[in-house]
Amino acid sequence: MIAVDLPGHGKSDKPQVTYSMDFFARAVEAVMRDAKVKRAVLVGHSMGTPIARQFYRKYPDKTLGIVIADGPLRPFGEKAMMEAMTASFRGPNYKDAMGQMFAGMFGPSLSAEAQGRITASRLSTPQYVLVSAWEGMGDPSIWGEDKINVPVLAIMAKNPFFGPDLEQRYRGIAPNLDFRLWDGVGHFVMMERPKEFNEAVLGFLDKNTLLKKQK
Repeated sequence: MIAVDLPGHGKSDKPQVTYSMDFFARAVEAVMRDAKVKRAVLVGHSMGTPIARQFYRKYPDKTLGIVIADGPLRPFGEKAMMEAMTASFRGPNYKDAMGQMFAGMFGPSLSAEAQGRITASRLSTPQYVLVSAWEGMGDPSIWGEDKINVPVLAIMAKNPFFGPDLEQRYRGIAPNLDFRLWDGVGHFVMMERPKEFNEAVLGFLDKNTLLKKQK
């Protein structure tokens, strides 16, 4: 397993560039090349989902499968909402705007320690990275109807924001979809129920013989 700090995040470099989903996808591919990994199953949480999808578009032969951890395959907000959020992130009080957004993402089982790590991580992300990445997620070109023709596991938090037809909409893009909708969790599903999340991922890999295909 390779855990990646995307450009602009964590301990990775934070250059003044456009943080598009395409840029992130190319960064993931660069990590794979450096690690001499020819094909991989991509696990994407939140923004990591459109990044994984863009990676699949660019490098289908390097994509064995995709695991979605409460991330979007469809636009998750109207244009006006996305523009309003971008404006709030551009302002001098952007950290407060981020705090308000994240406050609604923490589920009841998320430990105080995990909340602290998430908060510290978001506060360490430069404002220009936040704005650019948010604009990247609002780019209409990344939300096409093109299919993902590799196995996909989606573990989503039950949330009225997504609507009742979430599975149907996801299955329209990912025909080979294993869909799980978890109740009583927030956005950070893998941190609230790590044992259950890991078991689901391992079962998905085993069912689709993806570990053997990687070798």
